[in-house]
Amino acid sequence: MTVWGVNYLENNVADKLNINLRYCYGIGKLETELEFKHKGYAIYAPNGVMKTSFAKTMMDLSEGNTPKDLHFPDREPTCEITLNGEGLKKEEVFVVKSYDDKFSSSQVSTLLANAELRTKYERIHQSIGEAKKALDKALRNAAGFGERSRENLDPIIEDVFSGSYYEALSAIEDELTRTSQSDLSKADYKIIYDPKVQQFLSSEDVAAAVEDFAQKYDEITEQSPILRRNFQYHNVAQVQQQLEANNFFSAGHRISLADEKTDQMEEVSSDQSLRQRIEDEKLRVLNDEAVAKKFDTFNSKLKNKELQTFRDYITENKQLLPMLSDPEGLKRDLWMQYLRVAFDEYKTLVSEYRTGQSALAEIVKEADESRGDWDAVVADFNRRFLYLPFELSVENKADAILKGIAPSIAFVVKDAGEERRYASSEKQDLLRALSTGESRALYILDIMYEVFVRWKNRAKTLFVFDDISDSFDYKNKFAIIDFLEDVTKVEDTNFLAIVLTHNFDFLRTVSSRQICPAHQCRLAFRSDDGIKLEPFERTDIQSPFRKWQGRLAEPSVLIAYIPFLRNLIEYTLGAKDADGNANADYLQLTRMLHFKDETDALTIQDYKTVFESHLVSCTFPNIDLSQRVIDYLFAAADACENVADGINLEHKIALSIAIRVWAERYMIAKIRSSEPEYGVAKKQTGELFQKFKDLFNNQADTIGLLRRVNLITPANIHLNAFMYEPILDMGMAELVTLYQDVKSDLN
Repeated sequence: MTVWGVNYLENNVADKLNINLRYCYGIGKLETELEFKHKGYAIYAPNGVMKTSFAKTMMDLSEGNTPKDLHFPDREPTCEITLNGEGLKKEEVFVVKSYDDKFSSSQVSTLLANAELRTKYERIHQSIGEAKKALDKALRNAAGFGERSRENLDPIIEDVFSGSYYEALSAIEDELTRTSQSDLSKADYKIIYDPKVQQFLSSEDVAAAVEDFAQKYDEITEQSPILRRNFQYHNVAQVQQQLEANNFFSAGHRISLADEKTDQMEEVSSDQSLRQRIEDEKLRVLNDEAVAKKFDTFNSKLKNKELQTFRDYITENKQLLPMLSDPEGLKRDLWMQYLRVAFDEYKTLVSEYRTGQSALAEIVKEADESRGDWDAVVADFNRRFLYLPFELSVENKADAILKGIAPSIAFVVKDAGEERRYASSEKQDLLRALSTGESRALYILDIMYEVFVRWKNRAKTLFVFDDISDSFDYKNKFAIIDFLEDVTKVEDTNFLAIVLTHNFDFLRTVSSRQICPAHQCRLAFRSDDGIKLEPFERTDIQSPFRKWQGRLAEPSVLIAYIPFLRNLIEYTLGAKDADGNANADYLQLTRMLHFKDETDALTIQDYKTVFESHLVSCTFPNIDLSQRVIDYLFAAADACENVADGINLEHKIALSIAIRVWAERYMIAKIRSSEPEYGVAKKQTGELFQKFKDLFNNQADTIGLLRRVNLITPANIHLNAFMYEPILDMGMAELVTLYQDVKSDLN
């Protein structure tokens, strides 16, 4: 049962995909139109013809790149692909490789369990985010970064106040409320805490110079009538600002400054007079000869041009230098002051954050308990892949729903009552314990996510599946088949699919399941005019031998029936009887497929006798029964030389048999020229070839030709109804060339 919808069979309106490719990853030319009366097309492509090249081309198209010819990069490529007359957009193409261990669906985070929950969650975070944006802007400006800066303040806040950003800010609210703004709020954090400045200040001799200055500064400060070691310039300034802010002097009040050495009292009655008094004391301390000398000692170490900004700044703000001996303490004081400057923005953020926490807690709880689309996909995966040693489950539902991150998938392995749970972070440990096919199943999970989201969004998509079933065992291969059915046979989608494969059994399956009906199956082959896509007929895929029953009068078809008939006898009666004696009919057909001492004398009548004994429902053609089988075979092969390339199953079989018989006849004659009594009745082709090499090892060219025969023809002759993939993979031109070489060179 699909998680998507109801199955359907045919489109009402056929989509047309037009492909025009030149010089794309080895495709010299491919020009074709695919009419999608059904959503799925299958292309059977022998290795090296076009499958990988086409997939790479479509991958480039999906990524907005231009395909190229890797062997000849100077060639100008052409990649024109239109659907119903309109160029395919990159987002409308999705290529599914056979396996890609680095692929992770970017769409997973969009699979929502509850859109309403996500909306509530996002609104709360949007409010918090806007407040945070305002605070960060004010803080950047206060700290010297500039309000347009993109400096990330989060790690600074978390480091200074020891906690996560929001919790750290919330924790200092009471302290910040009690803190008054001072001149430290004007200090330039960006300059002081530049990494190069901090590196400079941390060196031993510089730190000593800072400490020396601080000690002398404290000594002179102690001589001030109003300043103290623990009541410095910036402390007095802070008091002044508080008095001014609270209209202390405007209300007619006065203060007295006490000189602890003389007990004399100095009365101050205005904001201006207090500010002036503070400034006078600052200048008195900083202009002290001993303090100035200590500063010059420190300043002399600032020789690096990269520290010029800091030198200029600290020269104008000498009162900060003593504080540099405690960089962490100063850093905290500075950020407290910056937060005081941005106190309104700070209060707004903390309020928004605290207000949202209880609502968020309820939303997260509800999200954890809900069932998401990815739950459905994971359940569908578990249903399809019944024979994997693990099951999947979604772990972080709330984060996946609310924060838009990819869900965390747990892998549960069960065996003999025991259970092992692998977290997402332990995926590599699991993969090491799985087979290749089992590992690739996890890749399919990401593909399922991608397809599901595109279905949910009704996104127009051309899927290109590149040998998606490769490396799966048969049990799990049918899970892939089931998945492809969903892609190509579900209603209300804008999906089309091209399934590329070099596995004929897989082609047979997708055709029989109507994923890619036979009329939408193609064989790709190379020709002088580029790549051609030859249509299959249903009987080409499901039962070519039945198709040939009405064409037995064609020599190539009648010859192609010989290996089929021999295999039929082998499967039903056996090549030998219970006593170990060869089945006479099986042996007779073997003499037609291989050159034996009896082969020259065999006639078409001999073939007909065996044929009618086992294929009673078939009518043997009305041809000259007296002609020799070997002559009929070579004549059929000669006729195949002029046949155009294509599926050509019967022509390829006839050529393969003719090539093998010709070569065997030649080797036997040559061997017997040296060993007249050499027996061939029970000799396989490989044994003949080895004997030939032993006797004529100086004939390199002939041995090379015979080796080609031995490599190319065996699978084509030993044909059965279940596996004729090697014949389809073989190009007609290659077999014709080999046949012509054999005829001309082996005489």
